[in-house]
Amino acid sequence: MHYEILFITLLYNLKLFMEKETKLNVKDAILLHLEQIERPLSWLSDKTEIPYPTLYSVLKQRTFSLSDKNLDKINKVLDTHFIND
Repeated sequence: MHYEILFITLLYNLKLFMEKETKLNVKDAILLHLEQIERPLSWLSDKTEIPYPTLYSVLKQRTFSLSDKNLDKINKVLDTHFIND
């Protein structure tokens, strides 16, 4: 049941993005994926060995760009194929 609600919420959010003609960028996609799998940013930091302040600055504050090296680490841990913007 919980996953059904999560999935419906995801579809609704995706619909909103599409209606606004807004492209989901890689940072948003990573954060959305973490939310879907119910993992905090600290977990991703531990698994990727990317310092938490770096991930926070890149993904939440958006003060830095996401390096290809760090994106590769994130993709490996999350088993995803995100592509840098």
